[in-house]
Amino acid sequence: MSMSSDKEPILHICPMIREETAAYRQQVAAFLAGDVEPDKARAYRAGMGIYEQREGGKFMVRVRIGAALATGPQLTRIAELGRQYGNGILHVTTRQDIQIHGISIEDTSDVLEGLLAVGLASRGGGGNTVRNVTACSRAGVCPSELFDVAPYAIAAAEYLLASESSFTLPRKFKLVFSGCSEDCAFASIADLGFFAHQQDGADGFAVYCGGGLGSKPSVGVKIEEFIPGVDIFKVAQAAKQLFSKHGDRENRNKARLRHVLGRVGVDEFIKLYRAERAEVDAGGLSQEAPEIRDIESRYASTPAPERDISGFECVSPDKTPGRVTVRLRIANGDIPSDDLAYVARVAERYGQGLVRTTQQQDLLIAGIAHDDIAQAIEDLQGLSIDVSGAGAKVVACTGASTCRLGLCDSRGLAGVINEKFSGLDLPDQARSTVIRISGCPNSCGHHSIAELGLQGRIKRIADRPVPSYNVLVGGRMYEGSARLGEVIGCVPAARVPDMLAEAMAGEIDGEQLKAIVEKYGDFSEESLTEDCYSDA
Repeated sequence: MSMSSDKEPILHICPMIREETAAYRQQVAAFLAGDVEPDKARAYRAGMGIYEQREGGKFMVRVRIGAALATGPQLTRIAELGRQYGNGILHVTTRQDIQIHGISIEDTSDVLEGLLAVGLASRGGGGNTVRNVTACSRAGVCPSELFDVAPYAIAAAEYLLASESSFTLPRKFKLVFSGCSEDCAFASIADLGFFAHQQDGADGFAVYCGGGLGSKPSVGVKIEEFIPGVDIFKVAQAAKQLFSKHGDRENRNKARLRHVLGRVGVDEFIKLYRAERAEVDAGGLSQEAPEIRDIESRYASTPAPERDISGFECVSPDKTPGRVTVRLRIANGDIPSDDLAYVARVAERYGQGLVRTTQQQDLLIAGIAHDDIAQAIEDLQGLSIDVSGAGAKVVACTGASTCRLGLCDSRGLAGVINEKFSGLDLPDQARSTVIRISGCPNSCGHHSIAELGLQGRIKRIADRPVPSYNVLVGGRMYEGSARLGEVIGCVPAARVPDMLAEAMAGEIDGEQLKAIVEKYGDFSEESLTEDCYSDA
């Protein structure tokens, strides 16, 4: 039975965004009438979270999912919009958003207004804006967390999204909240990352700044040893001001906050932050701070009888006795609209009434009683999702199949890898490995922080393009000791599945892995078969 006590949206949409959403319809009409230049229309759409796909005349809407939490009615609406206006396949991103693909430009207004009716928006889903504020996907239920960081992530998003200056930045600006030092939320590589800490019995955060992936990725540097929870607004405003003043507005390729850190060095970067923080302390916040609302109490799970759950690979214990989180693994982050709507009903029936999106492109249903696990899993059988919990997990961006920036078809490769692994008896080490694939250097698939990452590139051999992937290993996320993966070689896309199958077939060390990558990474013209000139 659902634990939900009300259907209030998790993230409150501010009046400014409501007004901009209403005005968007006129912008579309002006574009279709030829009254707006294509470049200006493109920039405007990006800030609204709308991107043109490779398929001519089709667009994607990126829906912000605040702190990874969506209610049943919200997911039902996303599913309805995807079915009515899109291609019927929804995409969960590595930053916990949900994307609706295959929309005609004239229908994007209906989609945005339909989202707004259930407390959802796409504003800031793209462009030079404050992007989705993410958090641990199990915030509020994880036994390892120091406290629930979701209310802070939601409040920070509401504060920043109410300011016009959050939509005129040099480049995108990402905030992450992590409930403990394990950093499953990836605060270490955020523009602004908050790690939960407690001091003298008070909840607060250590803060890191200047992280980011893509070209020249960087781990953030610590700018605050400890701040009380209520100071998140001052820190966020100061860091945003630093970025706005010192980010490169001329060169898009060097515009991210991590490039400011790289340009001035750690000591000067911290000095710049201190100056902005002092200005905020002296002058106050730019607008009233929202309430840090207790989301957990609204969706609290009561204790239930405890049972043996060792036979279920897809479940993790919640901090509430007798309750668990069930992970719904989604291939490539893609789920049909009807399946998403059904998942929402299962969450209402057995869980908290919430569905959580993850950085691994999966969905979670928390608060399920031990006695209901088997029935909940049975109800989910027959859908496109996997609730077995078995096998290595492959995470991939949308890639060249839809993204205009994609160099390689990362999603296609992920499908081939999954098919390859389905017939293999992988050892335990391989079964717990997360393989992350990006179709270009932008790292939407988070290849730079993976245990085993793949980054798409095009190599030219005898003047013919060979879709290929750099292979990275050794990425690790942990507060204060995060590290990025190291490139150990490059392999033609067509050979990647066989390379991975050999690499994960047994217990191997780093040198053995390098040797395997080198074997499959022979780019001599005589070694390349015809399939090496085609993508996955």
